[in-house]
Amino acid sequence: MRDMRHRALAALCAGAMVLAGFGYVAIRMASAQPQPVQPGEAAPDIQGKTWSGADFSLHALRGEPVLLDFFTTWCPPCLDETPDLMAFAAAHRGEIRVVLVDRGEARTAVASYVARFHVPDDVTVVLDEGNRWSAPYGVTGQPEAFFIAADGRVVQHTLGPLSRAQMEAGARAAGK
Repeated sequence: MRDMRHRALAALCAGAMVLAGFGYVAIRMASAQPQPVQPGEAAPDIQGKTWSGADFSLHALRGEPVLLDFFTTWCPPCLDETPDLMAFAAAHRGEIRVVLVDRGEARTAVASYVARFHVPDDVTVVLDEGNRWSAPYGVTGQPEAFFIAADGRVVQHTLGPLSRAQMEAGARAAGK
């Protein structure tokens, strides 16, 4: 009887140690995950292809302010925001670069979006086929926008569709 109690106690202690070990590993793994970029920090590079097949690197745009907007072609707020984005891009041509990042859709869907909204060549539309660029920016929905200063620092992050006033304020914060 006494031997059974010792075995049960030993099993209980061993189980507690195993659970504590798993907890430790889980905490270490969670803390090892990169944290999303915050205003004031350097914008993570985005590399990929544009909808037309050209190579793209966000870091290649250093030296000019950027409005980086994550979107999808099926998202109603994204579609509602697009005419204002195009008007903003036209009004600030040469002052701030507008980059749209599509979150994982096929090239054909993005090409239809570009045609529908008459997206000009100076607005860059990047395909993120694996939606891998959302995580470094902490993007959880769409649209989400980031204004990036010429030195590559994120100066503003906005959830949801941007109003024209928010676009203008973000452009000023980015140093346009």
